[in-house]
Amino acid sequence: MSVGTALTSWKGYVVAALAGALLLAGVVLERHIYGARKYQAGIDKANADHALSALAEFKAQTARIGSISETLEGALVALRGAEPKIIERYTRVEVQSPLPAGCRIDAGRLQHINEAGRVANFAGQPGPAVPAGAGGDQR
Repeated sequence: MSVGTALTSWKGYVVAALAGALLLAGVVLERHIYGARKYQAGIDKANADHALSALAEFKAQTARIGSISETLEGALVALRGAEPKIIERYTRVEVQSPLPAGCRIDAGRLQHINEAGRVANFAGQPGPAVPAGAGGDQR
């Protein structure tokens, strides 16, 4: 039997059908694998985009907190510089010339007390408010 007659008989049709089925299965399998790869690539891209946006938000919040920290540190330095001097001056005046019982406060002592009160009042005042959302999305 020759190849030409083998392909024209029913065996030829079975071989051709089997080859076609294998080819079709290969195409379907390749599309399935391609689709799965595309799906996974989409998931990976979405995760990367989410991580990048979270990182950008973290960076913005870090800059905002850094700015607040610098402002607070400046205020604390000013208070540290002013408060001990005033307290030391008042203590020096109090030690050098203590008040007897029932005596009136002299002008120098009153001046130091008033200055200490002004500094304390200034330190107790709230500074500029920082909005909760400040420094958020800066695109």
